[in-house]
Amino acid sequence: MCSHEISSVSDLLEILKEIGEPKQGHTRFFRGQADVRWRMLPGIYREGCKYLIENEHKIIKDTFTNCPDDFSPDDTLFEKLVKLQHYGYATRLLDLTANVLVALYFAAWNKEHHDKDGELIILDIPDEEVKYGDSDTVAVLSAISLQSGTFDIYESVKNAAFFTDTKGLGEGIIQGRIKFCIKAFESENYKKKNKGKTPSVLKKMEMENMKYSGCSDLVKLLFNKQKEISSLIHDVRTDKPSFLPVIDPHDFGRVLCVRAKLNNARISRQQGCFLLFGINDSKLIPASIPDGWQRKAKNGQQFIVKNKESIMEELRFFGISKKTLFPELESQAEEIMSQYKPKQHGESR
Repeated sequence: MCSHEISSVSDLLEILKEIGEPKQGHTRFFRGQADVRWRMLPGIYREGCKYLIENEHKIIKDTFTNCPDDFSPDDTLFEKLVKLQHYGYATRLLDLTANVLVALYFAAWNKEHHDKDGELIILDIPDEEVKYGDSDTVAVLSAISLQSGTFDIYESVKNAAFFTDTKGLGEGIIQGRIKFCIKAFESENYKKKNKGKTPSVLKKMEMENMKYSGCSDLVKLLFNKQKEISSLIHDVRTDKPSFLPVIDPHDFGRVLCVRAKLNNARISRQQGCFLLFGINDSKLIPASIPDGWQRKAKNGQQFIVKNKESIMEELRFFGISKKTLFPELESQAEEIMSQYKPKQHGESR
């Protein structure tokens, strides 16, 4: 029987033996959370932080403006988000690790949460959803962070779908309609009249059931001509000048696992990577992690981390500690000095 409680490193090893290797075509990653009640969401979407997602674009642009020397011109937007995450900003990234002991550390380390059960999360992610920082889809999802809080792709899809309802139309009429639509969307008159809002004729269309399934090439073409999407494409091209405006609306609803460059000591030592969250229609609502990714114990139980103080002692034998995982100077001080603090009577070293 597969236990779901982890009170020691040996418990963790038994669980890993029980669940076995990931299926072929999947890669395993881990995350440790200090409180089992926490949802698996990036900082920008945490409960009570709506003001953050509404102002995400302003926060990022303010940081780039006030701290320009901290970012290289060669950094992609994703790499900049990684740096912001590193320094404690709330972003649309969620930390993962390829090392299960590192994840166990993060489930147990915080003394403020030692009175609460933690959680070890095991994710078996399909390889097609594991990307590198130079991926086009990574660039698209990263660029969401620079769009305003009203960024809403559902309206853009509805607009595009209305003009591509081509049932029963001849090829010449379809092509004419495409040219008309493109010209209309690009016209100054359209921009002035609508100011980014849905034209009244489209508001009358009953398209609530028209989601993204079966999007035709015509829908994609016109979708990429929408004002909001054109703005996002402009931001993508800042990193990737040759990027083609052929975004599939489905891509916005994805969550990707991204292997970041191991270009700083912390990411390297933590064997870190990230989940990059897209959106669910509106920027205010995050995309969901697919249910099939997370491995659980028997009867769907979460892997609960208990006995945290003892686990931290065990992890030190494996070289997993604050000193090894946070190599920056400011993170070293407390642990190095504590090594020379006199022990109290009866306290073990």
